[in-house]
Formats: sequence, structure tokens, C-alpha cells
Amino acid sequence: MNHTLLHQVLVSDLVVPIGLAEEPGQESLTGFGARLSDDTWIRCDLMVYRADQARGDLWYVRGAPLLAVEVVSAASRIRDLGTKKDLYERFEVPAYWVVDVRDDGPRVHVHELGDDGHYGEGVVIAGGRSAALTRPFPIEIAPDKIFDRLPGRPAPRRSATVSERTAARPAGPDLPGSEEPILIDAFGHRWPTGAEKVELWDGCPVFYGEWDERDVEIAERTYPGRVVRLDQPPGEPGTMTILPGPAGD
Repeated sequence: MNHTLLHQVLVSDLVVPIGLAEEPGQESLTGFGARLSDDTWIRCDLMVYRADQARGDLWYVRGAPLLAVEVVSAASRIRDLGTKKDLYERFEVPAYWVVDVRDDGPRVHVHELGDDGHYGEGVVIAGGRSAALTRPFPIEIAPDKIFDRLPGRPAPRRSATVSERTAARPAGPDLPGSEEPILIDAFGHRWPTGAEKVELWDGCPVFYGEWDERDVEIAERTYPGRVVRLDQPPGEPGTMTILPGPAGD
């Protein structure tokens, strides 16, 4: 089963139990965006939010969702299980679930925000286990019952490749200076084709997929003066991040 189909199956298997567990005033969507701040936009695989967060003709919900669910892929595993948890914690997302498939079957990593504003150790539900959760609603999660057993996928190695052409240069007509963060309105007009997922982290575009040096060159032309970083060896699944360039004189 290819990643796209695997991803769709895992997300769709969660839609019904989450939809049945929602409380009045709560709604859920798949593949929708959350505008956490002016320079941070995240596209959750599935989210639960308050109905008043999506009033009007918006392509995102305003503020932190009540629950963010990410389904791991080869390109997203490192971020979903690490830095994305830190990001959601910083923006006070009450509950964060990560669905991962390993050789021994599907598992769900559950993180709930504590009174101290941190997720803590979290809980991993796998191997025939189940857990009764309370945030953002009461629900029992039993991966073996919710998901079919599907083949695992190996995690990519992590290293970094950073472009060296970082001299400050003029930005394009709809971009701020290369040393400044990119805000959502400017970012929305420059999404590349071929990305598995596109997000904006603290003013830095993040593209999920398989990238190599040719993609770095294209990104350098698209985002002149900025630092283009591959977060894994070229050609392997992972992310390409666009960082601010050096400040001008």
C-alpha cells in the first residue's frame, strides 16, 4: 500500500469515532489549516476545534485547535514525533495525537497539556491496549480496533544540508525582506507543487516530501536571499525548510 492510500485509510478510520465523541459546539475537519499566529500556519491531518474558530469564509481555523492529529509518513516522522509536539505545546493545543504504523501494528502517541502548560511524557497506545481519554472529550482509543494492521515504514536518517548562497538580496514583489519572517498572506501565494504537506513555522516555510539539490536551487530562486535547508540527506523523505537570510547592511 502506498503512502497516500495508507494515509487516507488511517485518517478516515479516525473520522467516525472522533465525530461520535464530539461535544456540542465542537467540530472536526481533515486536512484543514490552523492559523496559530500571524507567522505560523499548520495543516493538521485531522483536528477538532470550537465552531466559533471557523466562522466566515476561511481556509483555516483561528487559534489553537482542541485536538490536533498527525498521521506519520516517512517525510513527517521526525517532526511529528519531535519538533511539532514542541510547537503545539508552545501554542497550547490541549491534545495532540500522533498515529504511527510499525512492524508490530498501529500505535497512537497521546499528549495532553498539563496544568504547567507542558505535555509531559505522553502515552503510547499499541499492542492490543486501549486507553480512556478525556481531552477534548471522553473517548476510548484502541488502535487494534480502529485501524487495520498495515505494514510499517522505516524512519529516514537525519542530517542537514544547508545552502551557502545566503547573501542578502531583494525579495520578490510579495515577500518581506529576506531577513524578516514570512507571514501567512505572503506565504499562501508561493506554495510549490509536489509537496506532501506545506506549513509555516515561525515565519519559515516547511515543505514535506522528497527533496534534492535541484529543489534547493528552485527554492533559492523562489525565496531569494533566504537560507534553504534540507533536514535529511538529499533524495530521502523529510522536510525542506526556508530560513531567514542575513540582515542587510
